[in-house]
Amino acid sequence: MLAIFVTHLTDDWELALPEAAQIVNIHEGLSSLLVIVVSQPSDSYFGLFNLIFFTHTACFYFAGRDVTLKAFRADQLWRSNEDPNLEEDQELVQIRQKLIWGVNWILGIIAATLWSSANEVWETLAMVAAFFVFLLGIRFYVRKVPSPSPILYVFNVVKAAVLKRRLDYRVFPSQLFKNDIISDTQIPPHISLLRWLDKAAILELPQTEQAETAGRFFEVAAKVRDVKRLISMLPLRLTFFVYSLVGATEGTFFYLQADFMESHVPIVVFVIIKTSTSSIVAILCELIKKKGRPPLYRIVLGMLSSFFCCLTAWGVEVYRRSELELWVDNYNKEHYKTKISVFWLTPQFFLVGLMDGLSSSGLQDFFETQVCDSMKGYGQESSEFVTGIVKLFSVMRILIFRPWFKEDVNKSRLDKYYAMLMVPTFLNVCFCCFVSNWYANQQPHVIVEVVRESRKRKGLFTESKKKKK
Repeated sequence: MLAIFVTHLTDDWELALPEAAQIVNIHEGLSSLLVIVVSQPSDSYFGLFNLIFFTHTACFYFAGRDVTLKAFRADQLWRSNEDPNLEEDQELVQIRQKLIWGVNWILGIIAATLWSSANEVWETLAMVAAFFVFLLGIRFYVRKVPSPSPILYVFNVVKAAVLKRRLDYRVFPSQLFKNDIISDTQIPPHISLLRWLDKAAILELPQTEQAETAGRFFEVAAKVRDVKRLISMLPLRLTFFVYSLVGATEGTFFYLQADFMESHVPIVVFVIIKTSTSSIVAILCELIKKKGRPPLYRIVLGMLSSFFCCLTAWGVEVYRRSELELWVDNYNKEHYKTKISVFWLTPQFFLVGLMDGLSSSGLQDFFETQVCDSMKGYGQESSEFVTGIVKLFSVMRILIFRPWFKEDVNKSRLDKYYAMLMVPTFLNVCFCCFVSNWYANQQPHVIVEVVRESRKRKGLFTESKKKKK
């Protein structure tokens, strides 16, 4: 029910629209930022199962949900005859994972809707019972041994590059520490703004053994390459700031609109529409990956959907305001009434789901083509981190446009806000097209190199497996 938390704040707590929206944005923003905090100990120290247990019992469920539950469920979905190193088996597991998560998420929403009028004690007992059912499978769960988190690679590489910032670039490939990946002196990708990171792999001592002794000052060339690939995705990440701004609007103002319209159905129906659309699109995107559809196309289409979502929301709000009926009671208090059906909001919720399904899956697939195998699982965490920053920034947007936000939706000017939001979303589509074109034309060798290395490793693994048989 956290999806419609904003309506609880306005209806039950009787908070004004600006305060309710700010509370929701702060809650969701902090939950998204904690994703990085949760992912680090889950990978390096405690393991996924222990983190799931902690985040549920300590009421940090929302922060640890996507990081721990999805990864833990993926570990359980591998069958005995499937190989984690084979691309085909990885795609099958991804499809199962998205399908199971989407179905369970929708069923949970339906159950919460049916129990919305039930006793709170029964709701609590149901949650506790579900948690204990999960604990019954402790003996049968597959658990991976915690390993060092690759997130530390970034810090170590940047630290080493800063310490050796005064050194000159080397003229021979052998002058780079443990350089077994390239035959030139510049570590790919060849981006001038990131060239300074190459200094992290420069050898200062004449002997390799001595260099390894002082390994804290040197980074392997392969790690430098992986960090440069990760940082090179920053321009594409910037496009998700506006994307997250639309998502924050959906989580607050869209549901408040529905709360003030003529309706004979619960508001969570729109949560189901959005979630089912996003899940179906994500599964379809996973299926068309085999046809070689570039993920950048999906990202651009997702950003375009965000623009049409704002355009649709603006049109619906203008129509809703035109049909408002104002009347004053005997106490000189204003009341508003509208006969417009709440289902007028269906297109904008559908477009939000389309935006989420296209952009999220496209970014995850593109992320996997840019980074090494150890970092592929951190695409969603980095996206959540960006989303958290934007949702916290959304608190400021309410303060900036404070004259547009009054006590409730009817007195506020959401139509002006949606019209304003169309400008950054349209500019974001243009910027996303430019960035995608740059990635497609300037860095094709990066994608080819990663795919080639991945296939090479998988091929070697398959050959060794056949020999053992």
